[in-house]
Amino acid sequence: MDKDFEQWYQISGQISMAFYFLISLNYYFNYTKLVVEVSSNANALLFEWIKNYLIAFLIMLVLPILFDVLGIVFPEIKSYKGSWWFYFLYSIVLLYIAITGYSNNAITKLGFQFKFYEQNLVYYLTESLNSNIIFENIVDIKHEVVENIDEKNVLKWKTAIENLIVSESLFKNFELTLIEIAKKLENTKAIISKTVNQEFGVNFNDFVNNYRVEAVKNSFAKGEHKKSTLLGIAYDCGFNSKATFNRAFKKNTGKTPKEYLKE
Repeated sequence: MDKDFEQWYQISGQISMAFYFLISLNYYFNYTKLVVEVSSNANALLFEWIKNYLIAFLIMLVLPILFDVLGIVFPEIKSYKGSWWFYFLYSIVLLYIAITGYSNNAITKLGFQFKFYEQNLVYYLTESLNSNIIFENIVDIKHEVVENIDEKNVLKWKTAIENLIVSESLFKNFELTLIEIAKKLENTKAIISKTVNQEFGVNFNDFVNNYRVEAVKNSFAKGEHKKSTLLGIAYDCGFNSKATFNRAFKKNTGKTPKEYLKE
């Protein structure tokens, strides 16, 4: 008998796969939390296909357990013919993973890497080969220490952020990042992030998208939707995809763009 089919080998393989699955899941969730705090283009950087891959990988982990349980009720599943269904389903999931991994490009202008430091996971944004913007040692802003910021200063930075984004129409840049705002205001990322989170009650991604939605609504009020497509208006206001536009618009207004126009 092939030693690869021995029970101890199968069980150890399952444990190993489960271990790396949990680590991958943790990294992905941490990455998604970071992206919405520093980028206004989070949806394009979240790599939805990786989430789908993790779901497929979970199915691969569950399949052997499922067939073991079914084998108790239906012993024929454990037979040579019965096990064919297990390998058939397993191969479909594996093929899906191979195709999605091959067909999706994971290159982003928002470079990043993870590091462990004193048992705490710290995130760094690094310079990307595709980017004209240099990201240097940008620690996870949620864990960056912010001291001695009184209410008066927070309100001052709130006004400064609003004035900067409106006066320069920065929201129209679909790749706008928190780092760019911090550099323009000559302030730290931590203070800008704290101000956005505390004073506006949203993450940076939603904060900028709200300005984009307001710009779209202003375009509607001027009747530009009669001369241009909704997607064209969305692009002009800083959105980079139809899905992101629709999602942000409904989150802001509670209605789809078409429902909003009808009312």
